[in-house]
Amino acid sequence: MNKIQKFQITGMTIEGFKSYKDRTTLEFGPMTFVTGGNGRGKTSIADAIAFAITGLPFFGKRGIDRLYNEVNPDVCISLRFLDEAQAEHTLTRTRYKDRMNIIYDGVEIRQVDLTDLFGDRDVFLSIFNPLYFIEELGDSGKNLLERHLPTVSHEAVLAELSESVRAGLDGIDMSAPEARLKKMREEIRTLEKDAVYLEGQKDLAFMQARERKQNLQDLETRYASLSGELAALEEKRFANLDTEEMDERLAELSRQYDELASDDRSAVNEQREELRSLQEKIKLRKQEQYISKFTEEIANVTAQINTLVTQYRKETEAHKNLAPGMACPTCHRPVTEQNLEEVRATIKAVVDEIMEQGTQRRAELAELLGLEKKSRETFEQYRSDDLKKWSEEVAALEKELQKPKHQASAQAEQVRAEIQSLTADLEYGNLSQTEYDRMGECRKELEQCKAELAAQQKISEQSQIDFDAQIKEGQTRIEALTVQISNVQVYLSERAKLMVSQLEMNKVKFSLFELVKTTGELKDTFKFTYDGRSYDRLSLSEKIRAGMEVSELMKRLTGRNYPVFVDNMESVDDLANVQPTGQVIMAKCVHGADLSVQPAGKPAQRVQQSKIPDAA
Repeated sequence: MNKIQKFQITGMTIEGFKSYKDRTTLEFGPMTFVTGGNGRGKTSIADAIAFAITGLPFFGKRGIDRLYNEVNPDVCISLRFLDEAQAEHTLTRTRYKDRMNIIYDGVEIRQVDLTDLFGDRDVFLSIFNPLYFIEELGDSGKNLLERHLPTVSHEAVLAELSESVRAGLDGIDMSAPEARLKKMREEIRTLEKDAVYLEGQKDLAFMQARERKQNLQDLETRYASLSGELAALEEKRFANLDTEEMDERLAELSRQYDELASDDRSAVNEQREELRSLQEKIKLRKQEQYISKFTEEIANVTAQINTLVTQYRKETEAHKNLAPGMACPTCHRPVTEQNLEEVRATIKAVVDEIMEQGTQRRAELAELLGLEKKSRETFEQYRSDDLKKWSEEVAALEKELQKPKHQASAQAEQVRAEIQSLTADLEYGNLSQTEYDRMGECRKELEQCKAELAAQQKISEQSQIDFDAQIKEGQTRIEALTVQISNVQVYLSERAKLMVSQLEMNKVKFSLFELVKTTGELKDTFKFTYDGRSYDRLSLSEKIRAGMEVSELMKRLTGRNYPVFVDNMESVDDLANVQPTGQVIMAKCVHGADLSVQPAGKPAQRVQQSKIPDAA
């Protein structure tokens, strides 16, 4: 079935429809006049034509429950018409026992097939009923207009723009300008959020750098203090002592002791050699210092704890001072009265997470320190055990050497006592036991401090992010996007003007867009005026004239020239503002007169109808 671009109704048979209980046949011409008193069935003719084509009455769904005759429930409407090629067609719609049938030129079809022939219901009724578009479609009429407006080419819009705007649009995909505009605005919002975030990160980085600098200074001060204390103890240890002379003296005493005991050398040489070996081992063992294998890990965990402390202070301060009007330092959303508690909860969650991380780091530090302590204690215990064991062995050897069988002289004993005293002097020097122990502690603390200093210096030497450059880059992009948005808005404005220009009519004006002065955007709107006045202020005759202009507009936009049924013509003097381009059926109320259907230039057809209380 081919699309019906234009048709003229030549006749119609009605039966069982509203007041038409019996079969009634009507004839129509290019111009047809329908007259009669109120309730004689004038509007029922319009309802029947609309119902035959769309399945709805003259005003769409309004009044559809009153289409069927109360006496004859079976409906039959048969419409005869000529298409644009003057070919004859018959369209019959019947309803028998609640079953609807549609027959077109002898073939049963569906309502969707009629839509393909005559266009959708809104299109047909907007042409056929001059008041349908305004009174029934309302705001949805805007969508109907926009669907059928001819497309304005990109080149036609560019031709209306200034050279600077055209240059500004160069390189921008304008296949979907509305979507492009939305995307650019979303990018600006993202860039603005990023700028707020970068400012926050910049402040945080500054605070962290300041904290690191302070920590580094504290560590350097502590390192210098420990170094000074250790140097003082080491200087005091051998102050005014000639250790080389003492070593030489010790060697000499050992030689003397060997000579004094030469009479028994063959028997005790091995024991004495073992004794010297043990004494040397004791000396070296006492000089051994504990070297920690956990120093670097302790320093790293300590640095992490310091960083978390800084973050905790910042987030806690932000949580405390949070108020409407601020930007959330964590999620960067604007804080309002409505989302204050939600944002505060978000910051609290961050604080809790930092606290949890800090607890975990402190637990790790405690574990490392525990391992460090245990390792140190193990080292000390092993050294103590070794020294005790070797001392006992020395004592045993010395006791063995003192036995009468060795015949050690008193002089040899004195030499041995001097050797022991000199060995102790070479170990402790001028230090007391407390000072000697403190010297060992200083060495350990100095090693730990050295590791922490290395960790802090490593962090400080890491490359810092240039937040200012990133913020400036984002601002430059925002400025470029703002210019592009302005150019796209000008493009859309000009395109809207060109689209609306296709709706030019005599006295009827449509407004589909409205310029927002504050933003320069086009806001969707839908206003209808006739001769500069809104529809609700028009008289019935003015509404009919306005509707006739809209009907002709819909013909022009859709390319479909269909009949127009003008009701209530008794209210209209003339249709001077519009010249109908197709078939026109005019209904006029004549007080007390029977229904009459008269094609122009032909005799009137008198139709005997009962008065219908609920129809015009």
